[in-house]
Amino acid sequence: MRLPVRRRLAPARLAVIADLHFGLAPDALARFDAFLHAAAARSFDAYLQMGDFCYSDAGAAECLARWHAVAAPRLNVLGNHDMDKCDKPTAMQAFGMPRRYYAATIGGYRLVVLDLNNFRKDGALYPYANGNYFTDHAVWNCADPDQLAWLREELGTATDPVILISHQPLGFADAGQPLPVEQVEVLDVVSEMAARNPRGAVAACLSGHLHVDRLEHAAGAPCVLLNSSSYFWYNGMHPYTNPLYAFLEFTPDGTLRIEGRSGAFVKPPPVASDGVLGRSASITSRDLPLRHR
Repeated sequence: MRLPVRRRLAPARLAVIADLHFGLAPDALARFDAFLHAAAARSFDAYLQMGDFCYSDAGAAECLARWHAVAAPRLNVLGNHDMDKCDKPTAMQAFGMPRRYYAATIGGYRLVVLDLNNFRKDGALYPYANGNYFTDHAVWNCADPDQLAWLREELGTATDPVILISHQPLGFADAGQPLPVEQVEVLDVVSEMAARNPRGAVAACLSGHLHVDRLEHAAGAPCVLLNSSSYFWYNGMHPYTNPLYAFLEFTPDGTLRIEGRSGAFVKPPPVASDGVLGRSASITSRDLPLRHR
């Protein structure tokens, strides 16, 4: 009996920057220029900004002009601070995003981008807008029911391995704590659909938001948290000497190859932050086996 021939994946190469914080980090534009200059010397299938890019207002025009001038395909992820001074439609218009969550095929991989910028309070779900998520007694970073239904459908019909991308982390908890309920809601869908459709299972999760450099595993997949380009946050801003970014390659043999960037803190962060998991002024370079070939 002749066995079916396994289709060889095409690679997917991404230039990635997370948590630039133009409008907050004073040297964000110079950091972004360093990223663009380094990426221009390579060949990438797409550029990816992972959220908390800018305030999406008139003051961000210069930064946004540089982003829109990138000739390669550009992928955007909404971050919470992108809506500090506006609502989601305004931020989406600034970035050129037709949809707040979406999927795109890059090489032999399916990139699924989520919008976790909602909070649950008093039994209601609210989208982030104009900094309204700065509120007490809420569950933050939630996927809305329509999006979870869409994700279930997307994972159920995917024919390529999926890279799940979100600004807020998936697969990350504080030391000694269980995963937060809002992450479990998404990862339960990931596990359910991996069992139903192994061919389109989530191969890896990418996120930002926490301004640290971490690797965990959840729902059978490696979860990579990419550090901020600009600074570590602990009761204030603690800048990095170098702009941080990463060049990613999802290889045909099912490996995620991360080329990170090393740096240091301009000044040592507070000793009280020593216990923060993944505190670093770098993005670690590493090769990771993906869940699904």
